[in-house]
Amino acid sequence: MSEKQAVLAANEAFYAAFRAADFEAMERLWSRRRDVSVFHPNWPGINTRDAVMESWYRILIAGNPPHVSALDATAIVTKKTGLVICEENLGGTHLIATNVFVLEDGQWRMTNHQASRLPVSTPQSNQIKKREE
Repeated sequence: MSEKQAVLAANEAFYAAFRAADFEAMERLWSRRRDVSVFHPNWPGINTRDAVMESWYRILIAGNPPHVSALDATAIVTKKTGLVICEENLGGTHLIATNVFVLEDGQWRMTNHQASRLPVSTPQSNQIKKREE
């Protein structure tokens, strides 16, 4: 498996843990050695591992987690860092997500997750897209 495929597999493991509301699997995915952060939609930024894991506990265990899937994942990989950009379908709402992974003890571990709403498509943006095609 290439490093790019391994990062994409780690990204899919993140979404599988999210879909299954599997807090333990989510906890294993996050880095223990690096600074971590998460930016959930409509939440303030969260910057410590304990606080990040508390946010996932609130979503997956204490809350009512929505069904989530990742679409069109693209990975950019350097020697020790992987960046995945994808679209999220979160209970029918479409978001753009950026997930950052680092190579830690031979495994790709998450250091950042950020998701926000996709910009509203406008006639002007549709014209630009058509010209690019």
